[in-house]
Amino acid sequence: MYETPAEAQTAYQAILGFTPRLLLASFLAYLVGEFLNSFILAKLKVKTQGRYLWLRTISSTLIGQGADSLVFITVAFWGIFPPGDMGTAIVSQWLFKVFFEILATPFTYWIVNALKRAEQEDYFDRETDFNPLTLSQNS
Repeated sequence: MYETPAEAQTAYQAILGFTPRLLLASFLAYLVGEFLNSFILAKLKVKTQGRYLWLRTISSTLIGQGADSLVFITVAFWGIFPPGDMGTAIVSQWLFKVFFEILATPFTYWIVNALKRAEQEDYFDRETDFNPLTLSQNS
């Protein structure tokens, strides 16, 4: 095992010391990415009058997951990766997510149509306040 407590501490730091930074990066990226994804998806649904689901999902993924990848890679690896490698990591992660969304589009159509039939409803966020800093006032 380890000869000294210092060696054990070094091993612990190497394995788990990075965890808080990854958690912060994940949390911030999720907040930014999912907010943008949801906002764009809802606004495009209103603008396209509920048509072109493929355009809405892929467009919202392009922007939302682009922001997610940018925030995550930057917060998680700033000072660890050289700038060029960070750019490559951001673009690679973003392209993977967009490619996955394109592949998942037929399944998205199937699930969305099944839900609309089951619920007999098609929601539009015409009056939604997307400001995440406002507090709801119940009357």
